[in-house]
Amino acid sequence: MKNGIQLVFMLLMLLPFFGNAQHARPGFITTDTVADAYKEKYPDYIKLRLGISNGFHSYNIKTGPVRFNLTPNERIRTTLTLMYKFIEVDIGYTPRFLRFNNDDHLRGSSKFSSLGTRFYVGRWMQNLQFSRTRGYYVDRKDIGTPQNILFPDFRTTKVGGSTAYIFNPDFSFRSIFIQSEWQKKSVGSFVPSVSYYVTEVKSGDPGKDRILDIAVGPAYFYNWLLGKKFMVSAGAYGGIGYNHTWSFENGRVTEQLRSLSFQSQFRLALCYNTENFYMGAIASLESFYYNQTPQVQVQDRETFFECYFGYRFKAPGRVSRTFKKYGL
Repeated sequence: MKNGIQLVFMLLMLLPFFGNAQHARPGFITTDTVADAYKEKYPDYIKLRLGISNGFHSYNIKTGPVRFNLTPNERIRTTLTLMYKFIEVDIGYTPRFLRFNNDDHLRGSSKFSSLGTRFYVGRWMQNLQFSRTRGYYVDRKDIGTPQNILFPDFRTTKVGGSTAYIFNPDFSFRSIFIQSEWQKKSVGSFVPSVSYYVTEVKSGDPGKDRILDIAVGPAYFYNWLLGKKFMVSAGAYGGIGYNHTWSFENGRVTEQLRSLSFQSQFRLALCYNTENFYMGAIASLESFYYNQTPQVQVQDRETFFECYFGYRFKAPGRVSRTFKKYGL
């Protein structure tokens, strides 16, 4: 099983070099002159974006005939993003004045924190993420109890990311996520990727679980232009991989479980763009499916919705010269 996944991953990652090596140019970041007709680029601009989002990590669990969701009490939160050249940094936090719902007595109190970065090298896209959530509950309707079941000390810490290759050089992922470019013509691309995450689950006692998820598979994304300033983007990904779960008690491994896993991702975005100002909305759902035991099935889900507003401005001369000095 493990060797088979490694072989599939190696083939997917090496295929672009055989099919496109003759088009590569020297330099840290490659470009394609044909792609200029499809993309409006902002290479010397610093981009700032403020996002207002509702994203959370949850579990859908099926044990025997019973199925229920273990989920945090959802919160509106903000994300400040800074990007220059190929570097992107995201900082997320949930300030108190944005906690509009006052139902902690029903669903418990949840705390969220996250940190992420995404950068591009040629047609490669690398995404790295860290997130931590504390405070979950099970809805009373799922299990037929008079009240919700609260787990205030249930905590998940998730670290990982994905590596993807964009086959079509005319397709712009950057116009979807942060609009450091703008797609000028409607176009799509095949985007194979590999994802890898480690999740630590604790429930307030000395025991904890550590879960490794690795998946590889194809994806397809399409950017559809509506006039010159509006764009709709949609895409889907399906992967197959490996799940390994370690259970710890007082620092010692007490049980190990291995299983085949499946990953899916769906994304939809609406974007607006001018030279300096841009805005948009993004919705996505990413899931890992695996069997915890022969009797227990788990769906590990990341749900995300965001509205954002951004502004571009010319980078200061010192910053621009420093990057050019090192060929970046």
